[in-house]
Amino acid sequence: MNKHKHPEIFQKKSYNKAYFEGWYYKQVTADGKNTVSFIPGVNFDKSGAKSFIQCLHLNQNNGLNAYMVNYPIEAFSTNDNPFSVSINNSEFSMDCIKLDIDSEKLKVNGNVKLMNLTPIQTSAFNPNIMGFFSYIPFMECKHGLISMSHGLTGSLNINGEEIDFTGGKGYIEKDWGRSFPNSYVWIQSNHFEDRTTGLFCSVAKIPFLSFSFTGFICNLIHQGKEYRFATYNGSKLIVKERTDTNVHLELRNNRYCLEIKGEVVLFKKLLAPKMGAMDKTIKEGLSGKVEILLKDKKGHTILESKSYQCGMELVNKLLPK
Repeated sequence: MNKHKHPEIFQKKSYNKAYFEGWYYKQVTADGKNTVSFIPGVNFDKSGAKSFIQCLHLNQNNGLNAYMVNYPIEAFSTNDNPFSVSINNSEFSMDCIKLDIDSEKLKVNGNVKLMNLTPIQTSAFNPNIMGFFSYIPFMECKHGLISMSHGLTGSLNINGEEIDFTGGKGYIEKDWGRSFPNSYVWIQSNHFEDRTTGLFCSVAKIPFLSFSFTGFICNLIHQGKEYRFATYNGSKLIVKERTDTNVHLELRNNRYCLEIKGEVVLFKKLLAPKMGAMDKTIKEGLSGKVEILLKDKKGHTILESKSYQCGMELVNKLLPK
C-alpha cells in the first residue's frame, strides 16, 4: 500500500534512529458527557524501543484524567491491509477499537465499533493532509487525518465505570517522525450545532533545513463539502491572539475566509516525543470552546457555529501574532 495515501498504516518498518509513531482515537458519547481518547504508539530512542497506550478521559463530572501505560516493543504488532495496530491485548482498526488494559491506575475493557468514517479529499499531489510535504523524508513531524468524523456503537468499562458510546461520534488522526514541534496549536472538534460539521486545525513552528517557518494545515467539512486552508495551497494565516488558554486565527485562501476562536477550559498533561523519547510534557484539553465563522470572498456567511467539546493543545507561544 502507498504509505503517503494511507497514513493510517505503520510508516516505519525498522528502528534504527530516534523515531515515534502514534495513532489518536477520540470517542465522545451521544450526550457529550464523556470523552475518551486513546493514543497507541511506539517510540525508539537511545535506550531502546517501546510501545505504549496513553489515555485521556473527560468524565461526566467534568473531571479530566490522563494515563500512560508502557509495554515492551514485542507487545506491538501491525497490519497494513486491512489496517490494524495491536498493543498487548488491545486492538485499533478502521472498524473498531477493542480495549483490554489492566494496569495499576487504568483498567479498560470493551469494544466500540466505528461506522461511516469520513476521510479527507486527496490527490497525487496532495496524498494526505500534509500535501506535497508528505514526500519530504526529513520532516521533524508528519501528520495524517484518517477520519474527520464517524459514528460509534458499543461500550467501554473505564476504571469500573460503564460508558455507552452508542450514537456518539469519533475521530482518528496520527503523527510520526522524530519530535513534536517546539511550538504549536492543535484544534479539533466534530461537535457543532450542524452534525455534518467537523474541524481540524494545526499551526506549528517547523524546522526545515537550516531555517524554520510557521506552517499550518486546516480542514473544515460542512454539509458534505470540504474547505482546505494550508501553507502548501497558498492560503494565508493571521494569528490575531495567542495566550496560554486562548487563540484567534484567521485563515484565507482565494475563495474563503475562516475565523477560529478557541479557548481551553481544562488542561491535563500528556507525554509527547522529543528525539524519539517520550519525555516531553504537553497539555491537552477535551472540553475546549471553539467558535468558527466561514465566509466567501464576497463576505457572505456560509457557516457560523460553536462547539463546547473541542480538543485543544496550545504548546509554547513562539508563533507570530
